[in-house]
Amino acid sequence: MMKISSKLLAILKESRSFLIAGHINPEGDSIGSCLALALGLKNLGKKKISVISKDPVPENLKFLPASGIIRHQLPRGEVDAAVLIDCNSMERTGFSSFKAKKTVIIDHHLLPASTAEARFFQSVSASLVDPGAAAAGVLVYRVLKALNVPIDKKIATNLYTALLVDTGGFRYSNSSPESLKTAFHLVKAGAMPWSITKDLYENIPFRGVKLLGLSLSTLERKDGIAWITTTKEMFEKTGTSAGDCEDFVDFPRKVKGVEVAVFFRQAEDDLFKLSLRSKGRVNVQKIAKAFGGGGHAAAAGCKIRGSLEDVQKRVFRVLRKALTETGR
Repeated sequence: MMKISSKLLAILKESRSFLIAGHINPEGDSIGSCLALALGLKNLGKKKISVISKDPVPENLKFLPASGIIRHQLPRGEVDAAVLIDCNSMERTGFSSFKAKKTVIIDHHLLPASTAEARFFQSVSASLVDPGAAAAGVLVYRVLKALNVPIDKKIATNLYTALLVDTGGFRYSNSSPESLKTAFHLVKAGAMPWSITKDLYENIPFRGVKLLGLSLSTLERKDGIAWITTTKEMFEKTGTSAGDCEDFVDFPRKVKGVEVAVFFRQAEDDLFKLSLRSKGRVNVQKIAKAFGGGGHAAAAGCKIRGSLEDVQKRVFRVLRKALTETGR
């Protein structure tokens, strides 16, 4: 377990104004962790706290306590401390810059690969980066406990949601003893597993299900790889957006005999955003990194320009090589 630096804790204790930001296209871990830290700081008596997100809060996450405080524009003026959660680069926040005396990063992803991102990371005031943590929510829980912040029901609900999303409902290999122990304490503090699960997974807008149907009609499988695609036309036809397909990659991942699943989401005419999932034999973080992305060994993502046919050819070529090297 990574030790929390005294400098990081001092910054959170001594600062009076805060900006808290997650990553673009936020999901439960990003939103839940940001809100939990904001609520925790509020319980410490901090009054000036701005939680920002470049993209809207997904419909299935609006049940989270305090989700209404999230704004989509930077606050005016300089804050004492900016805290980036569930990401470790400015690019991942979707904002070009912000004004802060000090910057803190709380994240569980591998460190940036590009020179610009690495330079930004080296400039931060303090960080807690632990790729071994199941979710950023686990790290925020550690920080709040170190600050002696009481974990109330609102904080517990946000953090339990963070863990539930990033462990796939405690089904993925990152469902570590720490994550399960943390979930235990969060439930004791008031998080309600069934209520949260229902809001997350059984409250999908009708348009989202229609989008899923269109996307699943593209399902293909070959050489241990399964994939689906969502196009701009599908979004337009169903009146949906990127936030409606957050977990689509989980469906090809469920196919028997498949080692790697890929979800191709068209963002622009010649730009596709990819979500990659592995059942363990292939490190998809390395695959994503080869295309300028990142993530974890079992879950990663990247962006690639080109036609769908060209993008798929390039990705499948690399994936087949990786599968061959694992002895499939």
